[in-house]
Amino acid sequence: MNYYDIKITGKDVKRFIMNLYKRNINFYNIKHLDNSVIIKVNKADYLKIMAIKTIYDIEVIKYYGIVRLKNFFFKYLTFIIILIVGFFLLLGLTNTIFDVTVNSNNLELNNLVLDELKKYGISKYKPVISFNKKEKIKEKILNKYNDKIEWLEIKRIGTKYIVELEERKINNKKIDYTPRDIIAKKNGIITSINASNGEVIGKINHYVKKGDIIISGNIHKGEDIKATVRADGIVYAETWYTVKVELPYHYEEKKKTGRKQKVLNINYLNKHKKLSFKKFKSFNNNKIFSIKNFLLPINLSFDQEEETVITDNVYTEENAFFKASSIARSKLKENLGDNIQIIFEKKLKTNEINSKIEVVIFYKVIENITDYRNIDSDMEIR
Repeated sequence: MNYYDIKITGKDVKRFIMNLYKRNINFYNIKHLDNSVIIKVNKADYLKIMAIKTIYDIEVIKYYGIVRLKNFFFKYLTFIIILIVGFFLLLGLTNTIFDVTVNSNNLELNNLVLDELKKYGISKYKPVISFNKKEKIKEKILNKYNDKIEWLEIKRIGTKYIVELEERKINNKKIDYTPRDIIAKKNGIITSINASNGEVIGKINHYVKKGDIIISGNIHKGEDIKATVRADGIVYAETWYTVKVELPYHYEEKKKTGRKQKVLNINYLNKHKKLSFKKFKSFNNNKIFSIKNFLLPINLSFDQEEETVITDNVYTEENAFFKASSIARSKLKENLGDNIQIIFEKKLKTNEINSKIEVVIFYKVIENITDYRNIDSDMEIR
């Protein structure tokens, strides 16, 4: 049944309430205020009250039952319509292909593959095909052009198909037999030597300088050179670095609260509308999928927002070192490659300069120090 909480305001609301008793109008949960009263009535009695000619102000402040649902529906009707239209529009657009790209350096082969895909219905503004159909098309193209294509893969990313392929080529690569030594790229203490060709000169746990021969291309027997070959192998050594990192005293820290929500962003011409149930002051936005195309006046994106809280913090000597260590390690890997192994780390000093903290850190690293130097023909005869 439908119920209403109504507020009656006037000079003598008790008189009005007595009038309701006389008219056999039922009401519940009476609550007296200064110059008003709140009562709960059903729909029939509410209509009777509204039919009474009175100087009192009568206002509905809350709905119950189906009436509440209807009121909510009409209040948010525009939002609901936009949400429904947006959903079906997104559904249609996300199942339409807006771009097909072939990643290959061979322009002729790219055009050939694009033409074949078009025959099978994979082209701009065509509906997205099923996974099984896509795999069958891939097999047909591979079988038809097995003399030109070594490998092919069709990937769907949103409303775009990206075709990765490898051109079939006859391997005419010439093997280089130029004699060479393997030398140290930089100073360090050798930790391992893995030689597949040549004579090992360097020793484990021995210090080498940049340019020292570790694996020689000259094969000796006693004092004599019996052969000169192309040395092959890999050498790892312990090397040393000092990294300086500057940090501001004050820094902002962003933390996730754990609250998440899905939002629909609609951009129409120069207008933006975000459909969501909550409003986060600060958040990380992760795109789930989006529709953007120059032919459409509307751009849609369905995103996930993760609420965050931003706090202003001050670096201490302890947390400054922790942050500086992370930055320094990233710098080392950026300059030396991801294959390095950090075996020792020590803070050398911390300086306060103006509004910054300067942290100096020492590292011992195991890295590949393999380098090469060709053996000249004049050097072969000794």
